[in-house]
Amino acid sequence: MIIESFRGDFEQAASLIQRAWADNEKQPLLYTAEFLGSLFEYPGADLSLAPTLYDGTKPIAFTAGFPRRLRFKGRELRIVIGSFLSVSSEFKKRGYGIVLWSELVRRVQAAGFDGMMNYCVEGEPMNGMILGCCRRLKMPVERVFSIHYLTCLLWPKEPNAVKREQGEGVVDTFLELAAPIADRASLSRIWSRPEAEWQCSGRLGAIVARRVVERSQGILTGYIMQVADPKRTKCLLIEDILWGNSQPEERSELVLRLKNEAAAAGARLAVVPVLGYGDMAPFLSAGFRPSPRIVQAYLSAWSGPTDTGTLDAMYLDVF
Repeated sequence: MIIESFRGDFEQAASLIQRAWADNEKQPLLYTAEFLGSLFEYPGADLSLAPTLYDGTKPIAFTAGFPRRLRFKGRELRIVIGSFLSVSSEFKKRGYGIVLWSELVRRVQAAGFDGMMNYCVEGEPMNGMILGCCRRLKMPVERVFSIHYLTCLLWPKEPNAVKREQGEGVVDTFLELAAPIADRASLSRIWSRPEAEWQCSGRLGAIVARRVVERSQGILTGYIMQVADPKRTKCLLIEDILWGNSQPEERSELVLRLKNEAAAAGARLAVVPVLGYGDMAPFLSAGFRPSPRIVQAYLSAWSGPTDTGTLDAMYLDVF
């Protein structure tokens, strides 16, 4: 067995993740080879930030980190979001997961990043391990946010009954409306144009709702993927809530547009994280209700102060 950079064998990695996460208490999403491949098309993503434990040609443990830029309490940071830590069922409880995650941390530090964000589902084993792992590595860590969710059922919609968002000008609107969030959230994502293009149209299952009328504009983004249930239910995961200067009734219209377009694409469920940077009232008015799911966000910043404390809001993707 040897740890090396991921070889790009997405089918095997997806199969490993699906098998390893099948025993989780919470219903996981269906991480397919196509979905993983799309994530690695993100600008700056690198296979070297996906250390994998191979037994010959077969991956038996896998994790990956994806680069992001943040403005955090007045400082700009380059971080990595760690995700997909998975160990094949027959090799669980042997410590391979901790070894592999530690290797990812080592690679992130060696590559010159300023920190790392880890998300852990409340009630799952990793949530109880993360603080101990960081202490063993003498790595600063703070739980900075508890992420709650709103969910909504979507009713079937005929594709030809929905007007799809045209691509022209979407990225410009997105970048314009995302920039001011740094003034409202202590931790806020910074976008380059290639990153915004991937977010709005390049990623697998990307979906956008935009409203621009005279001087009023707003935009919502997300993506559609399947749930790992017997029906392979399609789910809309909402990411960017960029209301801009839109009014309450215009925001409600945006949510309805996004729901209709997702339903026309076959989605039967919608999920949105409550991160504190955007008004959630339009989602509640549109039938979204609180979910019992909670995800804890753990930030490690090894350059600068580490006493971050709990944030009142954060603008960063959660996966």
